[in-house]
Amino acid sequence: MQIVLFFWQLCLLRADPERLPSSTFATVAVFTTYLVIAISVVMLTRPDQSAGALLGTIAVGVLLQAGVTYLLLQFKGMTSRFRATWSALLGTNAIMLLVLLPFNFILLHGEIDALRMFADSATWICLGWWLAIAGYIYHRAVAISVLQGSAIAFLIELTGVIIAFNLFPR
Repeated sequence: MQIVLFFWQLCLLRADPERLPSSTFATVAVFTTYLVIAISVVMLTRPDQSAGALLGTIAVGVLLQAGVTYLLLQFKGMTSRFRATWSALLGTNAIMLLVLLPFNFILLHGEIDALRMFADSATWICLGWWLAIAGYIYHRAVAISVLQGSAIAFLIELTGVIIAFNLFPR
C-alpha cells in the first residue's frame, strides 16, 4: 500500500522519483503491475481488439518509453538512474490508466451528451496531467526542465500511437 501512496504522491508532484529503489526486483515488480493494469484496461476499453494487437500496442508504448528514457539518460551520463526513472514512469502511468478508466467507459457507453463532453474534457485534462507528471520525472532524473520533459513525454506518446496505429490498424 505504501508504494501505491508513493506513486499517487508522485502523480501529485509531491514525491521525488529518485526515492524509488534502483533495484531489478523493484523495477520488475512495478513493470509486472503496470502490465496487469494496462492489459486489463485495454481489454475493458477495446474489447473488439485482438489479443495480438492489444499486446502489440502495449509493447510498442513500453519499449518506446524505455528506449527513449535509456537513451536520454545515456546522453546525460546518468544511466544508473534508469531503473528508478522507468519505474516512476510505469507506476505513475498505471495510476493514470486507472484514473482514466471511468472516463473511457463514459466515452464508450455514455448516452448523455453532456456527460460524454465532460468525460472527453476530463480525458484531455488527464493527458495534460500525465505530461506534467512525466515532465517532472524527467526533470528530476535527467536535470532538464519540466517543459522539456513534458515535450519528450508527448513525443513518446505521439510516436507510440502512430507506430501502434500503423502496425495494428482497427
